[in-house]
Amino acid sequence: MNSKIEDEPEIQELERQRKEYECLLENQSKSMSSLFSKSLESKFWKDREDRLTKLIVRAFFPATIFYFLFELISLPINYFTTEVMYRKHDVLMTLISYSTGWIALLTVYLMAKHPIWKVYYRHVVMTVIMIGLSIVQIVLFSTQSGSMTWRGTLIIIFALMFAYICSGIRPRYTFIAGMMSALITCLVLWITGKYVPQWVLFNVLVLGNLVGLGLAVLTISTERIRFLQSLIIDLDKKIYAALNQHLVRLSHQDTLTLLDNRRSFEQKFSQSLYRAKDKHQPLALLFIDVDFFKLFNDYYGHQQGDMALISVAEVLKKNIQDDDIAIRYGGEEFIILLNNSSYEAAIKVAKKLLEDMYKQKIPHEHSKISKYLTISIGLTVYLGNEHILEKELLNIADNALYQAKKQGRNQYIFMPTNTNMHDIDVNKNPVKNS
Repeated sequence: MNSKIEDEPEIQELERQRKEYECLLENQSKSMSSLFSKSLESKFWKDREDRLTKLIVRAFFPATIFYFLFELISLPINYFTTEVMYRKHDVLMTLISYSTGWIALLTVYLMAKHPIWKVYYRHVVMTVIMIGLSIVQIVLFSTQSGSMTWRGTLIIIFALMFAYICSGIRPRYTFIAGMMSALITCLVLWITGKYVPQWVLFNVLVLGNLVGLGLAVLTISTERIRFLQSLIIDLDKKIYAALNQHLVRLSHQDTLTLLDNRRSFEQKFSQSLYRAKDKHQPLALLFIDVDFFKLFNDYYGHQQGDMALISVAEVLKKNIQDDDIAIRYGGEEFIILLNNSSYEAAIKVAKKLLEDMYKQKIPHEHSKISKYLTISIGLTVYLGNEHILEKELLNIADNALYQAKKQGRNQYIFMPTNTNMHDIDVNKNPVKNS
């Protein structure tokens, strides 16, 4: 009989997602305009922002050192290569632009570092880009030396590229901030009367933003591919883990009845007995055997025999709690472990098993005690306050089962684990269900 694997829905869902991402990856590799679903799109931008903000936090101090070294080298060069009459003014403008750039970088770093501020990250960074670029552009275009102005345009272009590629916000937001700074720059230059050729302003402020936007779009297309690949890798790991977990479960599960098997029993029995000793809690063990099962198999065939064992397993599962354990020990033998179960509760379970098994009304014409398939039960209860080995407790239940079969089958027999329980009647009358 084929049974539905518990892990199948989870694994199938993971496989479905994997195929969906592989399809998206193929489309993204063919076309940059390929978009994700709304939820996946949000996840992508969140992942990108998180990754870039982590990069900013990690690279801030090395970048600061590099930034100041750049200033130390460039300022003297700018000073001595600028006409004498413009030196003080232009170097001061350059120093203001450098300081503005570092303050902007520091602000972005602080926003990226503190999780509580990351909620406002996009809005603050847009504002920083707009104000920072405006100041840098205004002061560098306000230099009086032609050579300094040309060098300033390179710094502006570099600042624009950094904003588009490394800020962590969406390119369209960077473009809005960049164009706003261009408008502010042009307005201030017009108010102050500073003349800058229109083609220079257009090339630096407009084309610079368009080039930055284009580079960002190209970069994001590559990042989308990387993002999908990372999702597929994560899904592969989850599928591998789920399959491993399923294989472990299969190695501890009886394939016919889907109960735990003997290997699982050895592990769980050890854990249950240790817990019972440690917490001084009772542990009941029921050793169950299907009466005259060989005769049943020989007469009805192995297929019907398998169906009968499945029915027995269903009866067992129906009569135990979530914390209890039902095991197919081998062949037609089963074991139940009732954790923290008193003698009275264990006896009640044993009686219910006998009754429910009879109610299945599985015909057994070759049974010597009943016209239906029946079971015999050997029962013992460990009270949690004595030293006993797993093998000894199992042997007691096995001996009780032997007595139940010897005294007529279709009944349970209780055997104590110590002499203090000998006042209990260990020979219980069989349940009469003929």
